[in-house]
Amino acid sequence: MKERERFAQIMVLLGRHGLKGLAARLGLGLGANESIENLRPEAVVALLRDIGPVAVKFGQILAMRGDLLGPDWITALSKLQDRVPPLPFATVRPLIEEAIGGDIDSCFSRFDEKAIAAGSIAQAHAGTLLDGRDVIVKVRRPGIERIVDADLRLLRRLARIAERRIPEIARLQPDELLGHFAESLDREMDLSAEARASDAIGKYLKNFGVRTAHFDWELSGRRVNIQERLRGIPASDLDAARRNNLDLTGLATTYAQAILRMIVINGHFHADPHPGNVFFLEDGALGLIDFGAVGTLLPRRREELVRLGLAIASEETAGVVDILMLWAGDPDVDRAKLEEALAELIERFSNVMLEQIDLGDIFQRVFAILRKFQLALPPDLALVLRTLLTAEGFVRRIDPSFDIARELSPLARELMRERISPSRLRGEAGKLFAALGSAALSMPSLLGQIEKIARTGTMTVSLAPKDIERLRGDDRGSRARPQLYPAALAICAAIVFASKPALSVVLALFSITLAVIERFGRR
Repeated sequence: MKERERFAQIMVLLGRHGLKGLAARLGLGLGANESIENLRPEAVVALLRDIGPVAVKFGQILAMRGDLLGPDWITALSKLQDRVPPLPFATVRPLIEEAIGGDIDSCFSRFDEKAIAAGSIAQAHAGTLLDGRDVIVKVRRPGIERIVDADLRLLRRLARIAERRIPEIARLQPDELLGHFAESLDREMDLSAEARASDAIGKYLKNFGVRTAHFDWELSGRRVNIQERLRGIPASDLDAARRNNLDLTGLATTYAQAILRMIVINGHFHADPHPGNVFFLEDGALGLIDFGAVGTLLPRRREELVRLGLAIASEETAGVVDILMLWAGDPDVDRAKLEEALAELIERFSNVMLEQIDLGDIFQRVFAILRKFQLALPPDLALVLRTLLTAEGFVRRIDPSFDIARELSPLARELMRERISPSRLRGEAGKLFAALGSAALSMPSLLGQIEKIARTGTMTVSLAPKDIERLRGDDRGSRARPQLYPAALAICAAIVFASKPALSVVLALFSITLAVIERFGRR
C-alpha cells in the first residue's frame, strides 16, 4: 500500500509540473501523448527535486552524461543541489552515542550540536576528542535507507516502462543507468566505505604530497564515521589563498597530477574532486576529503584507453571507431559516416598547440558525435570524464593558462612504456602458453568428437532459445538481421556437402535467393 501511495504521489507531481503528456506516453494517465522533444528540462528538474533525494542524486548523475543528453538538459540538471536542512541534533544524537558506546561527554571534550554541513544522506558535526584531536563526525540520517530503497525500486519500475514505450528514452538505457546508480548510492550509504576508500587512495596520494583524513576505526561504522579534521584554506576561497601568498600554480600542478595519476595509474580515484572537497593545508600540502564518491578504472579499460590514444595519435579513424563501438555494445550505426565525423574532429585538433587544447571543448564535440550516432559511454568511463572535467575547471579557475593536457602527456607515455615492458610481455606470454596448454588438454576430447562424426555421419548442432530470438529480432531492443539467414544457409550447405550433395545444392541456391531478395528488397 505504501508503494501505491508513493506511486500516486509521483503521478500528482507529474501533473503539477505540466508533464501529463509524459504520463500518458508511459500509459499511466489520461491526456494527449507528448513528444519527448517538447519536454522542458526545467520542468523535469523541478519534478526530480520534488520527488526527493534519490531523484535529485540521479539527476546529478545525468548531468554528467553529455554523451546522452544535449547542452540544455545538462545545464538544467546541473542546477540540482544535494543540500537539505540538517536534522535537529536530538534526532541524530542517539545514533552517535550508539556508535561510540556511551554519552557524547564520554568521548568528546567538545561537540558542536549545530551541523557544519548537511546532505540528503548524512550530516556532519565538528568536535574534539578527549585526547585533543579535532574531528568531523558524519552521521547518516535515520530512516534514509528505507526511503532510498523504496524510491529506487519505484524509479526502476518507471524506467522499465519508459524503455518499453518510449524509443527516445530507451536509447538512454535508464534501467541500466539506475542499476549502476544504485550500486554507487549503496556505497555512499555505507559511511565505513568512505573511510576505507580514503585510507586506500590516501596511501597512494601520499607519494605526491596530497593528504587525506585519518579515520578512527574503533568508532566508525555504516551509520557513523569519525575522521580527522584537516585544517587549512578551502580551495573554494581563492581570495584567501592569494592573501596568504600561496603558490597556487604549484598547488594546481600537484592537484592535477594527483587526479590524473589516481585515474590512469592507480585505477581507484576520488570521483568528485570539486573545490569544496579540496583544502590548502597549513603545512603547505594539499588535502582531499569526502571519499563518498569513488570510481574504478579496471586494467582492461586502461588498455582500451591506450588503444584509443594510439589510434588518435596516428589519426587511424577506424581504430577510434572500433573502441567507441566496443564501448557502446556494437550497435547498428552508419560506420562510414561515423568515421567521417571523427576524422573531421581529429583533423581539427591535430595541428593545435598543446597549450591551446581545451579538454572541455573536445569533450563537448565528442559528446555531440556520440549523441548524433546514438552511442553511449559505459558508466565507469562517463565517471572518468566527469572527474577530468571537474579537475580541469578547477585548475583553470586557479590559473586560466594552466594546461592540464600537458600534464596528461607524461602519463600517456608512461602507459605506453608499461604496455611494452618486459614484465608485461612476460605476462602476455604466460597467458599465451596457458591457452595453448588448455587447447592441448582439450585435444583428446576434440579428436574423439571428430572420430564420432566420421563414424556415425551425423553431427549435433544446438542453438539456445535466446539466440534464436535474437536472430528473429524478438529480444527487447533488438532488430531482426535478415542478412544473417543467407550466410547461415551457406554454412549449412558447406557442412552437409560431403554426405548430402543434393541437399547442399538446394541450400546454396536458397541462400543465394534470400541474399538477392534481402539486397534488392531494401532498395
